[in-house]
Amino acid sequence: MTSSNNDPARTLVILGGADGSVSTYERARELGFRTLCVDVRPGAPAVAYADEFLQVSVRAPEQIAAALDGRGDLAGVLSPASDVGLPALAWLTRHWGMPDPLPVAAVEASTDKSVFRALCDDLGLPGYRSVSGRPGPELVNAAQQLRFPALVKPVDSSGSRGVVSCPGPGRLTAAFTESLAFSPSGRLVVEEHLDGSHFTIEALVVGGRIVFHAVTERTLTPPPFFVTSSHLLPAELPADAELQLVEALDLICTELGYRSGPLTLDAVLGRDGRLYLVEMGARMGGNGLAEAIAQCHGADLIAAAIATATGDEVRLELHEPKPTLVHVLASDRGGHLSRVDGAEEVRAMPGVVGLHLFADEGSFIRPYEQAGHKLGYVVLTAGSVPELLTAENAVRGTLKFLLHEQDMAVPLP
Repeated sequence: MTSSNNDPARTLVILGGADGSVSTYERARELGFRTLCVDVRPGAPAVAYADEFLQVSVRAPEQIAAALDGRGDLAGVLSPASDVGLPALAWLTRHWGMPDPLPVAAVEASTDKSVFRALCDDLGLPGYRSVSGRPGPELVNAAQQLRFPALVKPVDSSGSRGVVSCPGPGRLTAAFTESLAFSPSGRLVVEEHLDGSHFTIEALVVGGRIVFHAVTERTLTPPPFFVTSSHLLPAELPADAELQLVEALDLICTELGYRSGPLTLDAVLGRDGRLYLVEMGARMGGNGLAEAIAQCHGADLIAAAIATATGDEVRLELHEPKPTLVHVLASDRGGHLSRVDGAEEVRAMPGVVGLHLFADEGSFIRPYEQAGHKLGYVVLTAGSVPELLTAENAVRGTLKFLLHEQDMAVPLP
């Protein structure tokens, strides 16, 4: 089921209404598409930005198809900023005959961290030791052979949910219990902790090749949660690591049969100078990355992802990189939000190109222990990195989230 460019109404089915997908709904409307949000939650942040809402779980592609089969306006399917909808994306793109349906192998590598680790090993990419399986004596025995500290993760979660730092073998059972609560499949992976600098790679695949990629320097919250707090770009890798990255991305896409669409990866540049790919998603990243990349490089990755989903021509208009930063807005404590002060002042600041707030007055906010607990994000750009960091500090000093219980402002990280 496809639509041509001449159709009066072209509707994008967007799987998920989480905060990370809001920019996709906004950009799709600017490009002249109608959007249909699929989410089980009527109060999901992106529902208000969609033209239509279908209250169905993104894990239920047959139900989605039953509700939408027979429509002639469906132009494409996307699952931005979350791996949860990728299995449904693969199923629906085949069911509706969409261009370049998502390969099952790409879904498995995106939704199971142990599959991606095995893929990297098979391709001979820089790797580190890990073991995976269901919690129990066998996994404990295998994990005890690793170097500690280690990280325990659900194989099938994203947004830092269920990532637990384990300082030694004696803490494995407790870490398993804590991490298991976030695994739909009941399976975990234990990885040796990588010491180095953290990066995110956002790439675009067209015709089975990487036609664009951007690297961001990623700042994480301190242990034990390891949640993204900011992205700074452009980030420069050593020349050897940059060359190896492009080769690795092409190898991965070829092996997975992934021919068209966005790609996001987390990576660590180790103390040994090697770039270690940690996990991937056959989708766009969240946290305002697409907006930041558009500001920094000129590449409109949201428009490009929509084009690959609909079979339209992909156009990229690049310019010289400009220092850009995404700062995640979050709280270090929970409580009911009384009000937000300083938002208009921040929007008027030089260098602020976008401020997105996802917490409404009166809503309960949670400590920033996983990506879904963010209060919003701000995208800034400047002529130099020092100017950029000065602008970030100005945002911190101006924007205040006040809680009812404490009657005090929450300090921004």
